Amino acid sequence: MFKKLPFFNWNCKNVYKLLDKTNGELVELEAEMVKLQEQVNLFELTLPEFKPMNSARKEIRQIKQLWDYVFIFRSCIDEWKKTPWKKIDVEAMEMEYKKFAKEVRQMDKELKVRDVYVQLEAAIKNMMTSLRAVTELQNPAIRERHWKQLMQATKVRFVMDDSTTLSELLALNLHEYEDEVKNIVDKSVKEMAMEKILKELNATWVNMSFATEVHERTNLKLLVTSEELIETLEENQVALQNMMTSKFIDFFLDEVSDWQKKLSNADQVIQVFFEVQHKWCYLESIFIGSEDIRSQLPEDSKRFEKIDRDFREVLNEMLKDLNVIRATNKPRLYDKLDGILSQLILCEKALNDYSWIRRGWHSHDSILCLPQIC
Repeated sequence: MFKKLPFFNWNCKNVYKLLDKTNGELVELEAEMVKLQEQVNLFELTLPEFKPMNSARKEIRQIKQLWDYVFIFRSCIDEWKKTPWKKIDVEAMEMEYKKFAKEVRQMDKELKVRDVYVQLEAAIKNMMTSLRAVTELQNPAIRERHWKQLMQATKVRFVMDDSTTLSELLALNLHEYEDEVKNIVDKSVKEMAMEKILKELNATWVNMSFATEVHERTNLKLLVTSEELIETLEENQVALQNMMTSKFIDFFLDEVSDWQKKLSNADQVIQVFFEVQHKWCYLESIFIGSEDIRSQLPEDSKRFEKIDRDFREVLNEMLKDLNVIRATNKPRLYDKLDGILSQLILCEKALNDYSWIRRGWHSHDSILCLPQIC
């Protein structure tokens, strides 16, 4: 009957009141035993040993000590629960719990089968697990979306801000979701790395602009690119492609796709534009600057006049904003340049054919050596 008393059970209420009552009853029994021993001694008789009573005294002392640990544990938790979660010194708390757990484990081995001991040990273990989860969640990579994912996993709703306490986090039963927490934090760290790349990429291209130089014959401003621009463009495209293959891309998919499109457009436009500009530079002085060529190749000269107008129109638009991304991502720009390039190739071919027909003319190679700045 003694071992079935309520205070041997973890869910017992009014523990110390019950312990005091039981201890009082035991004290009365012990007093009666002393009197009985005195009476037996008068008759020089031997009193049988009251083993159950001795055992009860030992157990009530042990269970009381165990409940002392339980209340210390609960008091510590109650105090820490009030602390804003961001101010929690998890490392210090873990050290306290490890020390506490060690003391509990050193108790009499007979107690270790008791429900109170088993439940206390489990509570300490769960708290240690929860604290590890809290440490993970203090990672600066955690964003609001990750808290929402954690709430979905734990099926507990709460408002997450600087005033959120440890109590609210413990309500998530984090010890039951250790793997989920690790996965969410791991995801947040990978996403933060992507976020950093995207911020750097944005900062780079906000300030990346074309330079200009003056075309000697026409005084027209022309665009100039650099090795740095081309290398940066290539490196960033590779970085974006790597991000697209990541399993953590979901949140940034639209942004990464948008940057891929912008840089791809920039890459294509830069290639075709500078090819167009280069060809325009050496053909302009021939088809517009040479009356002889204009008379000998009238159709191609007219073709080049339109090319010249179209090129200047495109160039003027691009000169309005020298930022590489904005300048190269205008609607139908690539198609316009590709069309101009096709016409330039026709003019170039006509000039090449003409140079072979007219043996007295300079070879095409000589024509290409005419003064130019492109």
